[in-house]
Amino acid sequence: MSFVSPNSAGEVQARHARVELLAQQTALLPGQENLLGVHFSLEKGWHIYWTNPGDSGQPPAFQWQFPEGFSAGPVQWPRPEKLQNAHLADYGYKDDVMLLVPVRAPAFYNRADAKLSLQAKWLICREVCIPDHAQLEITLAVNRPAIDQDHARLFAETRKLLPEPWPHAWKITAASEKDTFVLAIQNGRSISHAEFFPLEPNQIENAAPQPLKPTARGGNITLKKSDQLLKPLSTLKGVLVLGERSYIVEAPVTQR
Repeated sequence: MSFVSPNSAGEVQARHARVELLAQQTALLPGQENLLGVHFSLEKGWHIYWTNPGDSGQPPAFQWQFPEGFSAGPVQWPRPEKLQNAHLADYGYKDDVMLLVPVRAPAFYNRADAKLSLQAKWLICREVCIPDHAQLEITLAVNRPAIDQDHARLFAETRKLLPEPWPHAWKITAASEKDTFVLAIQNGRSISHAEFFPLEPNQIENAAPQPLKPTARGGNITLKKSDQLLKPLSTLKGVLVLGERSYIVEAPVTQR
């Protein structure tokens, strides 16, 4: 994605990135969730990190300052890219990404507007890594909701990149072998492309190939175990990318 959004509230030109705090709607609805986005526009060749950064790095961290009664939900992370370098691999984002955060306004908030502030910290890397931070804020009206048309496309495109819940009709399991996990996927059709991103570090070798063996109704993916994996897993959690869509998976692990 590549979007330009000049004159946005809460915009900061940081080192090798422009960062801005955006709202899906131009006003807040009391008692309901309202979606905010922290939008990073990165210089070419630079990247930031996913919730599991892989072999190095650290994910962005957000500390919010709200009026009394407001609360923020967990960050909604778009599916990452594998950023390979020699024998290591990180998980993160290049070029342009927006991290979404649902914010709930209290039901009985009676002011005309609300100022939402964010202290954001992140690590941005190319050949070297640079820690950076910014103070961002946005003031929104209350009880006069309308979609912010300037940013509607950006929010819509970002939501398409969010991993979806695993469909109930599909099945996924993981077999633990000596040096590998084998993910067995049954989704009703043969899989031609798949990539697994673990939610927890030190479970698989991030840089290792993930060979896929298609089956008539799905496919099997072989994941090399990490040398840092110290105890057996009962569940292998992650994001599975299948073509243009991605899914949150929790695969029960059986020992072989």
